[in-house]
Amino acid sequence: MMITTETIKQQTQKLVSEILPDVSPEELPDNVDIFSLGLDSINAMTLVSNLQDAFEIQLDASEISFENFQNIATIVEMIEKKKGL
Repeated sequence: MMITTETIKQQTQKLVSEILPDVSPEELPDNVDIFSLGLDSINAMTLVSNLQDAFEIQLDASEISFENFQNIATIVEMIEKKKGL
């Protein structure tokens, strides 16, 4: 199956909302700061791990940055780069 930006986005929203139990995928617009929704360094590491599993990618320490994880759009962009899309 060809992975699309939309697929990546939906899966990312799902993974983020699993870590932030008070936030549903529908409440996750692309550009909302997920740290302001309650993401912290501990659940951010869980998110990194879950994203790596879900998308079969390996993130380098340098890629695990506030800039890349700021919102859904930046996460999707990073995943697309990793997947060579």
